[in-house]
Amino acid sequence: DIRPVERVSLQSLDQPKIEEYLSRKKHERPNLASMSEQQQYELTGITRDGQVTMTALLLFGLYPQAYYPQLSIIATCVPAEEMGILDASGNRFTDTKRIEGTLPDMLDGALAFVRANMRVATKIDPKTGERTDLPQYPMDAVREAVLNALVHRDYSFHTEGMPIQLVMYTNRIE
Repeated sequence: DIRPVERVSLQSLDQPKIEEYLSRKKHERPNLASMSEQQQYELTGITRDGQVTMTALLLFGLYPQAYYPQLSIIATCVPAEEMGILDASGNRFTDTKRIEGTLPDMLDGALAFVRANMRVATKIDPKTGERTDLPQYPMDAVREAVLNALVHRDYSFHTEGMPIQLVMYTNRIE
């Protein structure tokens, strides 16, 4: 993920986000602040040998999918416990979405997709009348799973054509 990517220039990156990131890094590492911007970019992985890295594109890119269209998430909600089973109306999917953007954008998009498509039960306490919503999945666990898929996926040349698949069945998420 720190390999240089062709055709990507610093103008393809969101400069305010880079400045915010470098500001935090310089606060944590005072010696970094005394270096040139070019050195800061090299030492933090934004560039390698003067070229923008895959990491920088995925974290700060204005539109990373312009360069790597398949580095996205394909989110699908299936109305059954197995793929290919239709619901009563003949629908193969109840929702499907291509989630794009930077890694943080894709994380937010995937979490929004899961929230929109999971069941939420409501329980009323008979003694207090207090309502409690019980989501089908704990969002902390969903966030961790999606984040792991984004951060630990193989970003090598061999998998550039493979989006992450997020499939919600009626009884599980894969």
